[in-house]
Amino acid sequence: MVVLSASGKPQTESGLGEETYGLKREIGIFGSFSIGYADVGADIYVALGILALYAQSAAPLALLIASVTYVATGLTYAELSSRYPVAGGGNFYANKALGPLHGFLAGWGLMLDYTIDIALFALATSGYVGAVLETFLGSTLVLHEPYYALIAILVIVSLLILNIFGISYSSKFNMMVVAVNLATISLMMVLGLYVVIEQHAFFSWLAQLKPQFPSAHNFAYGITLAMASFIGIESISQAAEETKSPSKVIPKSTKLSIVAVLVIAVFLSFLSVSIVPWQVTAAGAQDPLFLLAGAMPFIGGFFAIWMAFMGMWVCTVSTNTGIIGVSRVTFSMGRLDLLPTSFARLHKKFRTPYMTILVFSLIAIMLILVNMFTPSAELLNLVASLYNFGALVAYMYVNFSALVLRLREDADIPYHSPLNISVTYRGRKVKLSLIHLIGLVACASIWTILLFSHPLGREVGLVWFAAGLALYWAYRKKRGLPVAPSLRRAKDFARRIKR
Repeated sequence: MVVLSASGKPQTESGLGEETYGLKREIGIFGSFSIGYADVGADIYVALGILALYAQSAAPLALLIASVTYVATGLTYAELSSRYPVAGGGNFYANKALGPLHGFLAGWGLMLDYTIDIALFALATSGYVGAVLETFLGSTLVLHEPYYALIAILVIVSLLILNIFGISYSSKFNMMVVAVNLATISLMMVLGLYVVIEQHAFFSWLAQLKPQFPSAHNFAYGITLAMASFIGIESISQAAEETKSPSKVIPKSTKLSIVAVLVIAVFLSFLSVSIVPWQVTAAGAQDPLFLLAGAMPFIGGFFAIWMAFMGMWVCTVSTNTGIIGVSRVTFSMGRLDLLPTSFARLHKKFRTPYMTILVFSLIAIMLILVNMFTPSAELLNLVASLYNFGALVAYMYVNFSALVLRLREDADIPYHSPLNISVTYRGRKVKLSLIHLIGLVACASIWTILLFSHPLGREVGLVWFAAGLALYWAYRKKRGLPVAPSLRRAKDFARRIKR
């Protein structure tokens, strides 16, 4: 069991020692915002093209529908991670609210999401590298197999090494790229707004929306793909144990990230199907913002080249955030005896969870290697179709856990999600947030659509969870631990963890 001494230093009954559990608090508000924005904000560099392929001119509407899950779940994460500022995020909250088995399932879903995130954005980085090389050298070599996959693998290996040295290095890298990206995207939005006004593009889009509206199946499929634009808000909570003053910093950085990503994603999606024909955006799924930047007035040619560079670095940062996320989830699960305790071991010098960084980066590399001779556009679609399954399972657990924890322990919450109502529970008044309920219903609805519309995502996702349950059962039996014990351990850890 993990406890904290009076001095706030981690101790453990397992004998793993302080170096196993003590993560450094090194991240400020912009660093926290950058982690969330880097993971979610980078999604538009990939999702715009794939989304236009199915939702067509209705892509912005699909994004708006999917954004309900993002806003509600993001606010839920802000509440829970400010209340329990520990590594692990969703798996810790589900473990505390519902018990270890559910904590494992939530964490296992996040592990799938983050592992796919590493592979997906490493491939997206390759797409923008290919756009740069095509512009300057006239070569499309990198955009074709197997070089498309090999560049992605090189990106993962580089970030693997960076993360072993410490989160302060990777966080500074995130902040630098995010700052430049925000300036770049702001310029694109200003130029895009000028074109919309000049060409009356909004009214033209409305006129073509009805005759070009996709079929019900394609639009529903597009909504599930639109979720790819909003996966990653939990990244802020994964670094909660390494964030300074988390009860204040995390809600602020989460709300900033929600607003920035929502405005940017919806507006750029609108530009990608209005001032550029949706067919063109769909055909450029590997580098959609490169094409959109080329349509901007005054500086289109130069801006397209700059956007290719920007896409390359932003997608690299998102790959980096995936490595941070999966390593912290598995670190937390090892610490809570949901996975072997070796996953909770930190490097003695750098105090980073090097085992989990190494293992799951290698799994992402293997996913790419197995499919490296698949045509590049198909490989990108293949990985994207797997992206949402695990995350939505975790998000359902997070929203439901927030409701349970409100009923059980309504007091001592640094940040309350909005839309609260008072209810009587076991003879006492408690406040429940409708945000948690909205998030739960929205995530469950999109996950159900995903089950019926993504055969590959459904099959791989179910196999992933079946394998996880087998591993969980075998590990708990080997350690002589009950498969679904009481909640006492999670409660004790949450009570004693330093805020």
